[in-house]
Amino acid sequence: MSTLLIEAEYDGKVLIPKEPLDLPVGKRLLLRIEAEDALQGENRFARLWKDLASRPARGESPDAESLRREHIYGAD
Repeated sequence: MSTLLIEAEYDGKVLIPKEPLDLPVGKRLLLRIEAEDALQGENRFARLWKDLASRPARGESPDAESLRREHIYGAD
């Protein structure tokens, strides 16, 4: 599942995105809505980082041995 961060405005009936969305018609979505006034002082990238940090990591974490300097840069 991919994540898309958009800005939208609510007109009383529907959400209207500020920019076009590349989504097929009828695509079902799960929305997480945060009011802009609740995020004062944060820019768009800070909000994206906060959103990504709140999600669980996918896949397996590398083990300590594979993160050793010799494995990353190669032995001299």
